[in-house]
Amino acid sequence: MELSFQDHPLEEQLQEVRLHPAYTLLLQGEMSLLKRDEAGFTLFEKAAELAPEDKELFYRQALALHEYGLEEGREKALLLACKKLKTAVAFDPNYFEAWHLWGNLLSSLGHAFEEHHYFLDAQKKYEKAIALKEHQGGETLGELYWDYGSLYSEIASASEEALDFHLAVQAFQKALTYPYYFDATFWNDYGNAQVNLAEQINDTSLFIKAIHCFKQAVSLATTESPSWMNLATALDLLYERTHDEDHFTQANECYRVAAQMRPHDTDLWIEWAQFLLSSSRLSQDVKRLRACIEKCHRAYACNPALPLAIAIWAEALALLGELTERHDLILEAQNKIAKAVDLDNDAPDIWYSYGMCLNSFAKYFNDNEYHYQAIEKFQYSLSIDRTYDRHWHALATSYVQLAQLNGDTSCYELSAKFYTKAIDLRPRSLYIFDYAVALARWGETCQKQMLLEEAVVQFEKALSLQKNAIYLHPDWLFHYACTLDSLGDFYEEPSYYVKAIEMLSHVLMIDPDYKEIHYHIGLAFFHLGELNGEKEYFYRAAHHFRLATKQEEENDQIILDWAITLINIAEHLQDSHERLEMYRDAEHKITQSARMGNLSAYYHLACLYSLLEQYDRAFAFIKKADEYESLPPIEEIYEDEWLDGLRSTGEFQEFLARLEKRQKSRP
Repeated sequence: MELSFQDHPLEEQLQEVRLHPAYTLLLQGEMSLLKRDEAGFTLFEKAAELAPEDKELFYRQALALHEYGLEEGREKALLLACKKLKTAVAFDPNYFEAWHLWGNLLSSLGHAFEEHHYFLDAQKKYEKAIALKEHQGGETLGELYWDYGSLYSEIASASEEALDFHLAVQAFQKALTYPYYFDATFWNDYGNAQVNLAEQINDTSLFIKAIHCFKQAVSLATTESPSWMNLATALDLLYERTHDEDHFTQANECYRVAAQMRPHDTDLWIEWAQFLLSSSRLSQDVKRLRACIEKCHRAYACNPALPLAIAIWAEALALLGELTERHDLILEAQNKIAKAVDLDNDAPDIWYSYGMCLNSFAKYFNDNEYHYQAIEKFQYSLSIDRTYDRHWHALATSYVQLAQLNGDTSCYELSAKFYTKAIDLRPRSLYIFDYAVALARWGETCQKQMLLEEAVVQFEKALSLQKNAIYLHPDWLFHYACTLDSLGDFYEEPSYYVKAIEMLSHVLMIDPDYKEIHYHIGLAFFHLGELNGEKEYFYRAAHHFRLATKQEEENDQIILDWAITLINIAEHLQDSHERLEMYRDAEHKITQSARMGNLSAYYHLACLYSLLEQYDRAFAFIKKADEYESLPPIEEIYEDEWLDGLRSTGEFQEFLARLEKRQKSRP
């Protein structure tokens, strides 16, 4: 970005020759290096002998050596250039141009030799130049801060410290305060610095600023694919956080434009395919999966031996087979993932795809063994590199699926550990939501208040990060509300139920056909009615249970809960005829639930017949519930007011005594 030695006007060069013979040798040396002739080195040494204290001469030599040394194999010229500048600043410590050029030289050495200490040395030189910036022109300072920002981007890439990325962004911002022509390269550099900082601190606004930079780059170089790829990647990362379909559409279009410019670039096709695959997992969109497979075809056509393209292809086929229930796609995925592993068994991303394929197989075949195999693949990928957040997330999700299928709560404990690892590496709202769901299910299974409380904290954190989740992800609100409802049972505090109803009502408004929505609204109203003893809440619960049965006519639990709600309403009715009719309706529904296989129905029939003072029938159903091991804990039986009448009978008292004795005798 600095001036080349050729940029000195011809008249000025001729004047230099007339003034001092050393400059004749300097010009000859510059021309020799321009022609890639190493005789220029000798000419420079002779010139230095004639003018050993001329700082300008040493600066010009360094400038020529820098340009010459940028080509591969000529890096020694960069080291020599640094020596020239060291001499120049020894004569004049306030030589601004020399300090700036020295920073550029050291930065070039860092790139050439891939040694970080050169970048740290360059930082000191740039800072010296910045300290001497007074009286320098705007264009010069714009260029200096651009170089400084680029350097800090390199330092940050090595340190991975948010502060270093922030300093890079600050330098680019400072450059813009000066009048200078900033081309597409500047806007790409600035945009990439903001993307890196955005990922470090999880700041969506920085992605938006980066996108603005890349759009500037595209406007200045419409036919250059790197600008389009940078814009596509930034929009891809923004979509990952916002789940906004407009961002998806824009990113997809940018990938398309870039692909037209670089149709044989395998990395481009792979990145596009990965974008489509991750979007498909979020949206369950079969069309996008097919587009992903087509991009894998294109990458494979460019390089048939590229294992990552084959692995992504296999992962997409497996997910497509899972969603469309096509066995042939599952088999094809198996063949492809095996081929990818044969080509490269040391790449974490390939083992990740293998694990994701196995999870799809597990869901398709309903076979736990595939989940265990998937866990092995994820663990192996993490043994290669433990910094992959999505691998930790996939491992955690596999354990949740096992916990749900096996009822093994230790799997929930492991999943929580792995979700935490993923979130520590990258606090994505999706990871936090999945963690919250796992905690909620674990808490409900073990009946642990502490787990449910932590689940609520995590749900609220996910919703605060994903502010549009209320519209894009009604399932997030649904799970949050269900957890609040469960927590209300522990606290016996109406505010939990009220908030749960509020959240569920919002889900109902967004998606009136959402599965189980009426059932869970009904449950929340039922729990509120139990707590407050108000008949109105039971009526509302019954209304939603009735609507829920229209969504799921064969759900025996909904029918049973509806019946229990009717019994509660009956208990509040003054008219004995109305109360009896309500009891009969409840009896019909509980019997229907029992016929459908709900074993808990026998206990509730016993409660109903106790209220109806039909104690023989009540006792018969208590014994039946005991036979099917569906009785609640004995403490609940003693406290259940609906069994007061039955408890007054000697036969039932003897039964309770036997039940208590049997319970105590158990190990």
